[in-house]
Amino acid sequence: MKRLGIFLMCIATLAMASCSALQSAGTNTVAMAAGQNCGAAVQGLYKSYKSTGNLNITSGTNLTNALALATCYTQLKQNKNDKSYRKAFVSGMVSSAAGLFTTATANNFVDQLLSSQGLANVNSSNIGKTAATATSIISLLNTLK
Repeated sequence: MKRLGIFLMCIATLAMASCSALQSAGTNTVAMAAGQNCGAAVQGLYKSYKSTGNLNITSGTNLTNALALATCYTQLKQNKNDKSYRKAFVSGMVSSAAGLFTTATANNFVDQLLSSQGLANVNSSNIGKTAATATSIISLLNTLK
């Protein structure tokens, strides 16, 4: 189990590093990639939540998706006043979430994500220990019903 945790932390680190490397390609490319990561993470979390009726944030896949969602939250907060970033981010969400989002529902989800309190200061060492994180994610997922 410890190896899985280390492996997941490495994947999360590589994902964050790749987003940093993309910044030189332009804001819209970075925003689109972030939105795609967010859409895929939300889709994975939503699928797990709908199939079990709860969200085990300590399982490997859910942990990885929750970390990706927390990273997206941070990226959105940093760019919350950039309309072109948001537009590209939403477009990325819609393209990667295989029918889970329309542009309207993705915009609503982004609004809900930006107002979420449980994803602030989340990282790989504290995500599984924070009840507020799971509560915030479930609250976000419930907006998709």
